[in-house]
Amino acid sequence: MKNLEQAFAFPFKGKSWGSKFLLAALFMFLSLLGIGVFFIAGYLIRVTQRVMRNEPDAMPEWKNLSEIFVIGFKFIIVYIIYLLPVLALTIPLIGLSVASDAAQGVVILEVLLAIYMFGYVLLVIPYGVALTIAMPIIIYRFAANERMAEALDIGEIYGTFKRHWQSTLIVALLSVGIQSLASVGLILFIVGILFTIFYTYLVSAYLAGALYLDSMERERPA
Repeated sequence: MKNLEQAFAFPFKGKSWGSKFLLAALFMFLSLLGIGVFFIAGYLIRVTQRVMRNEPDAMPEWKNLSEIFVIGFKFIIVYIIYLLPVLALTIPLIGLSVASDAAQGVVILEVLLAIYMFGYVLLVIPYGVALTIAMPIIIYRFAANERMAEALDIGEIYGTFKRHWQSTLIVALLSVGIQSLASVGLILFIVGILFTIFYTYLVSAYLAGALYLDSMERERPA
């Protein structure tokens, strides 16, 4: 993949990037109330779209907030759908844990809980890894036409991964790596966390768009 370093530098380029970060911090704070998350998600999809179109300034202005909200809402629904298998497995685990605590000394419940937890780990961890790897493809497939069905087409996503697994793995690893740096914001307490987390999200959104461009270039006839 080309020019990966741009993913880390672009948030600090272009016009009025500082004010864009300030507004993003506001929406990040509102995300704690469950409101801003849709605006943040929509904005990040806009970033991916700009990268896919090779626009020079990948960070859009905070304009047309109603459109950004709708885009973000649709993508959050996609993300929740992908999390449904984990939620479905977690509910029985909670139930067994509560029952085991309430009926202390009942060996059969403790055994069932231990067996279920073992199976839970065996299923959830691989699923989480697979979802993390596939997420850049999911993001750019949604960003292409803003259609939920395209982002949920597992067959096409798997086919894309098979054709471009090296680039996809690179992007996924970089995204996980940069998001782990969000903890640096703890040094600056809450405000620092908001800025740092948003920066890591921007990098991941850019990388998803870059993966799309790389995939298109590789599939272009020689």
